[in-house]
Amino acid sequence: MNKRVLLGMSGGIDSSVSAMLLKEQGYKVIGITFLFSGSDEQNHHFLKDAVALADSLNIQHLTVDLRKEFEEYVIKYFIDEYQNGRTPFPCAYCNPNLKFNYLNKYAIANNCDSIATGHYVKTGLYNGKKYLFQGDDPEKDQSFFLWGLPREIVDKLIFPLGNFEKTEIRNLANERGYVTLAKKKDSLGICFIEGNDYRHFLKKRGIKSEPGNFVDENGNILGEHSGIFNYTIGQRRGLGLNLNFPLFVSEFRLDDNEIVLTKYDDLYRSKLRIENYYIIDNEIVDSGVQLIVKVRYRLQETLCSLHILNDTEAEVELLQPEAMIAPGQTAVFYHNDRLVGGGFIKSAE
Repeated sequence: MNKRVLLGMSGGIDSSVSAMLLKEQGYKVIGITFLFSGSDEQNHHFLKDAVALADSLNIQHLTVDLRKEFEEYVIKYFIDEYQNGRTPFPCAYCNPNLKFNYLNKYAIANNCDSIATGHYVKTGLYNGKKYLFQGDDPEKDQSFFLWGLPREIVDKLIFPLGNFEKTEIRNLANERGYVTLAKKKDSLGICFIEGNDYRHFLKKRGIKSEPGNFVDENGNILGEHSGIFNYTIGQRRGLGLNLNFPLFVSEFRLDDNEIVLTKYDDLYRSKLRIENYYIIDNEIVDSGVQLIVKVRYRLQETLCSLHILNDTEAEVELLQPEAMIAPGQTAVFYHNDRLVGGGFIKSAE
């Protein structure tokens, strides 16, 4: 294997320190920054930071405009999911279909055997094959977002930050003289939505959500909602109802434009149906071994049994029921701390 690596660079601290560490490990680093959304003016700031960092480290830097492709793949998916009454998870869709797909294409074009990013994830071997593992920092582990990456890409991946905690990364930047970089805030939320207000984003795109009724599980009307897009599964605040007990959003009935409200205890689900799944280790799944599943990034891990139904769907039995499971989100599976695969939640009961 050659020592040429293509590194995804955003101009932030994680990818920047990754570049430093890779250089120190003897790699020939080529940085690449993708433009996914926003105007040229909006992109100028973070692109300037990425280019400046590449210059300071004396590494080659590429800029690739993928705004058209991002619109066709990710934005369309995002809008379609909301219009179909689901809660999208754009990172899980973007990573295999766009981001790492194009990282792989440009790695091949630039004769790089390896691909690197600033994700807090580790790689390692299991039964002689390379897999992704949870990063050492439990607060920053990002393996949850990468379950859809195929074997072809996993075999090429390097994650320089997997063995570090975030505080250590800031210290490393400081020690190397990048004081301003060390103080840079983390980017939060959905990358293409300014202010992280998806409702405003949908409205600007002309996606309307008509008012309808709040109902209980039996269809009895409890009040009026302002449009299904304005609510999320598990939501309690902002319902605009004056009842003597708390109620939570449990289900969207798209055909009738109704939102079902229930008590919190009724939000728990013990069985999931997932679709469009990807399993990188079929042998461990076929063996019937109990796996660990996470249905939200910050959710505590839950033991489960995974049953493959066909090429597109699988069933997940949770050994301990979980609340607030939203169709459209992802179920991500681990064998201990090793990433096994994942899928999009179709339904829960």
